[in-house]
Amino acid sequence: MEYSGEGHPRTLPLDRNRELLKTAREETYKVIGDTSLSAYIWEPPADKAPAYPKSVAAFFFSSSWDNGQVAQFAPHCVYFASRGMMTMAFDYRVSSRHKAGPLEAMADARSAIRWLRLNAIELGINPGKIVAVGGSGGAHAVASAAMLRKFDDPSDSTDISPVPNALILFNPILDTTKKGFGLERFPDAAVAKEANLLRAIEAGLPPMLIMHGTADRVAPFTASYELAKKSSKKKNICRLIEFEGQGHGFFNFNLSFEMYEATLMQMDEFLVELGFIEPDPEAGLGKIE
Repeated sequence: MEYSGEGHPRTLPLDRNRELLKTAREETYKVIGDTSLSAYIWEPPADKAPAYPKSVAAFFFSSSWDNGQVAQFAPHCVYFASRGMMTMAFDYRVSSRHKAGPLEAMADARSAIRWLRLNAIELGINPGKIVAVGGSGGAHAVASAAMLRKFDDPSDSTDISPVPNALILFNPILDTTKKGFGLERFPDAAVAKEANLLRAIEAGLPPMLIMHGTADRVAPFTASYELAKKSSKKKNICRLIEFEGQGHGFFNFNLSFEMYEATLMQMDEFLVELGFIEPDPEAGLGKIE
């Protein structure tokens, strides 16, 4: 409770994302020392749940590896649960809460995907239909799980694949050199070079949807353009949607409902096309010819 200038109590506005997070079931997916990391889980309603094991949308919040809110993608989770998916918002280590950095974030993303596959039967999910969704540093973490063969947590079962079956990236950090973002967040330049995803483009990557504002001053749009161009040449499915004049974080529900809805529909179409969800007759979405 705060007080207005006249001394009268004033109710603070509700944080819708935090309120939505309260509707999820919380489970621990990883323990490191005294730190427990949570997955917040939304089940589809009974009338929307498929008869077969569910696809999974695993969300990793935006960060510069310093802070961020696990509730960020709660609106997306609620929406895709209504479309018949199991949806999860994963917490991961950041510097403000855990004195951690990009290496820990990358390891946590790999652990999260492995946790999903290890517990697929109990969760009622299809381990072959996991889409990892991330923003900024969270996007780098999940993309690195697909593109790099190192940065595992030593306690992980490395016989379980950490590679998601599809990726959706919002304004991703891809280039960790001086031209990109985050070089100083790594232990040294050599490690940052190993984590540079523009150097890890090869054939056989999971289908990828990238949505990026052209006016992003944090994660350069040019890196997404380069990744999409080079990945497509390798015969991968890599779709880049440019949002002209939009900056970093343009897609967030609390920032612009118009942009949130536009990006949500692009995600929906992409997942329908991949067979992760059924077409929505009310939205008129279906396979892209």
